[in-house]
Amino acid sequence: MPVISPTAFASPASRAANDRAAPVPAALREKVRRLERSNSGRRSGRAASAPLGIPAIDALLPEGGLLTGALHEIEAGPGPSGRVAPHDGPVLGFAGHLLGRFGPGTILWCRRPTGTFDAPPYAPALSAWFDPARLLMVTAQRDEDLFWAMEEGLRCPGISAVVGETRGADPTAGRRLSLAAEKNGVPALLLRAQPAPPQSVCATRWRIASAPSCSTPGLKDVGAARWHLELRRNRFGTPSAAETPSWLLEWNDETHCLAVVPQALHGSPGTHFEERLVG
Repeated sequence: MPVISPTAFASPASRAANDRAAPVPAALREKVRRLERSNSGRRSGRAASAPLGIPAIDALLPEGGLLTGALHEIEAGPGPSGRVAPHDGPVLGFAGHLLGRFGPGTILWCRRPTGTFDAPPYAPALSAWFDPARLLMVTAQRDEDLFWAMEEGLRCPGISAVVGETRGADPTAGRRLSLAAEKNGVPALLLRAQPAPPQSVCATRWRIASAPSCSTPGLKDVGAARWHLELRRNRFGTPSAAETPSWLLEWNDETHCLAVVPQALHGSPGTHFEERLVG
């Protein structure tokens, strides 16, 4: 059967005009994607973004918070000793802080054991951010199974967020997770013990590591936990004056929140607080 092209009956002038049509500008494509992401969040009954509760960071994020229908990555960074601890406390702590901001519902946590001394997240520690009874743990033996479980979880009703602990870096799986999160308005978090490839499709990538805490003047206490946080990728957010914006965060046990440590309280010549590494 002969195949007739749709442009067979078009005039030469119209065909030439179509051939000269300019590609869609990148800015317009991003605007359309933001509208689609916002609509997917409304269909799922969620807000398009979730504020972190840290004004200095929220100001750089799209719509004043972390996008709910998107893929986000958190990777462990080197501490003061230069060592990168696999699935360090700050990585799990920052992930717990984000999960506590996403709202109610079941949290699907997918993980792949990495060794003999590997252990699942400590529920009493996570209770500082959300009720551990909301956790649904999945253990996978292969990265392929972990990514599959995450993708299926993003499609399930009643799931407020999906977390995956992995050392793998599969660009195809990353794209599938990003599309599933965007379509269903459910956030996906990938926790990595090592830096991820730069071609990742994640909306944001964070690097976090322990930082020395300061004892209370006149006391020999341990001090509040401090983390050094870097925003290494901010796909849809506001450009920052710094190439890689970073903050020193401190956890407050009384208010159960994170706050940026003022520059006057760290790195200044007149600071004589005793520093210890905690968290």
